[in-house]
Amino acid sequence: MIKIHVLNGPEKGQSFEVEGDTIHVGRSSANDLKLTDNSISRKHLCIRVDGDKYYVKDLKSTNGTVVQGLKITPETEVEVAQGVPIAIGNIFFSIDKPYEGDVDTIEGDMDLSKSLEEGAPVGAHDRPMTPARNMEFVFKVCEALMQSENINKTLEMILNYIFQLLERVDRGVIILVDIETGKIADIICSYEKNRDETVMMYSRSIVDRVLESKKPIFMSDTLSEDKAERSESMEMMKIRSVMCVPLISRAQIRGVIYVDSVNQPFGFRKEDLKLLTALSSPAAIAVENALLHSTLELMKGE
Repeated sequence: MIKIHVLNGPEKGQSFEVEGDTIHVGRSSANDLKLTDNSISRKHLCIRVDGDKYYVKDLKSTNGTVVQGLKITPETEVEVAQGVPIAIGNIFFSIDKPYEGDVDTIEGDMDLSKSLEEGAPVGAHDRPMTPARNMEFVFKVCEALMQSENINKTLEMILNYIFQLLERVDRGVIILVDIETGKIADIICSYEKNRDETVMMYSRSIVDRVLESKKPIFMSDTLSEDKAERSESMEMMKIRSVMCVPLISRAQIRGVIYVDSVNQPFGFRKEDLKLLTALSSPAAIAVENALLHSTLELMKGE
């Protein structure tokens, strides 16, 4: 018998005892344990017990399986200890014992850029996490931004630092707006790891929403969002994770910083949004200073 403790989602707090030494978990009723979240594949995961040891195997699911922050290789058994948090899609659960930690913290620590090695057991007290973001580095970034007076160099510098801070970013763009009209200006600085000039650089609907609300938008997995929150362009560009924060200086919106991750969900963590937001204020001031310097230079030229 295998006991499953669901940590979030529609079945949060429920426990399920399933007969057998090997069980299948997924969204389909054909599984030994059915979980209803749409981020879970119809046949997602296999769990096997052998004596006092537990093993999990992802069944080539769409959104993958994450054990304590690391994505496991499909069709490869990984040993897990009792009480260890496991994620299938957006749903977290533990085997045999309830997980006593914070599910939000687990999600923040997930790193899908790394995988657990075959045969490597994961214990309840040896969580492999990504390193904590170094706020001192952000401070140094802010100092560097304040020293730049050229608007193009400032925008390029901001994006370069973002790509250093957030390794999961596939594409990024900084968009400035006319403070009089609120419309997108001509100055756009963009970057993508795998450039394809036939692909749009950003989701216009996301950018427009941030410009209108002056509030950040964060989607860890776009496919798990309500259909009304997604646009056709997001699906066309294969955007799976997205963050967009406003650039606000002296209560005026100067533009947005937009980044996304394609193909894989959970490309960004909540901690990433905090870092991007922390960087947005000094970035907005740097943009304002650079624009002011450009204006003064033009006036001198006249």
